[in-house]
Amino acid sequence: MISEAECRDGVWASIDANGIARLEIDRPRQMNALDGPASARVIALCDEWAASPDVRVVILSGRGGSFSAGADVAGMAQDARGSGGFDEAASRAIIENGSNLVRAVRGLPMPVIAALDGAAVGIGASLAVAADLVYATSRTYFMLAFVNIGLMPDGGASALFTAAVGRARANAMALLGEKLSAADAYDAGLITAFFDDPAGLAAAVDRVAGRLARRSPRALALTKSALDRHSLSGFDEALEREISGQTELLQSPEFQSALTSFVAGR
Repeated sequence: MISEAECRDGVWASIDANGIARLEIDRPRQMNALDGPASARVIALCDEWAASPDVRVVILSGRGGSFSAGADVAGMAQDARGSGGFDEAASRAIIENGSNLVRAVRGLPMPVIAALDGAAVGIGASLAVAADLVYATSRTYFMLAFVNIGLMPDGGASALFTAAVGRARANAMALLGEKLSAADAYDAGLITAFFDDPAGLAAAVDRVAGRLARRSPRALALTKSALDRHSLSGFDEALEREISGQTELLQSPEFQSALTSFVAGR
């Protein structure tokens, strides 16, 4: 198990003596957008920690003023050029990777805390809301910007956001690509609390993690499972619908045009 913090593929990981595991995305030039290796690292860590009796709490965060700007679109474009474009198999593999990322977080039996500062966009927003407790700074915002590039929400966002904020607000975010501020996210029930600055966020998250680490792991696991069965009973079905829809949309002319414009800086 990891004792001292180590970084691989743009992801820091550590576990302290109290069983508090920390996973920090560190790709500042990409606003912590996730590419294939970073996603694989997150999945591997979650799978390892899920089976470990030494891990009592997991904290997800991002370094450098962003949580995660979503998928690494520039990297996707480069991969597409190298492989001759997005065919059905390649498109499905991309979306399944994002789904597996969020599944890995949801598969953790212990409480998961998201500590957010800055952007939580696209799959980054799904990853954040997949946590059980979500804390943020006042400059944090959420955005399901898929529609702006000819895509639809994925990573379970269609279930996670609707369960958290209700149908009307989730529709506005998904259909209009509207940004949701930390204050509005708190009012809508998407986040647990927010703080003026990163120092206040870090102190609060440390306090909550310490409390959870002292509780019965079995009681917490059973409580979490019971809550999920009620609020996210359709989560797996939502993922399958998103995978099917996104596989189609990644091959569409609208997305290909948006991808070209994005890479060109337009």
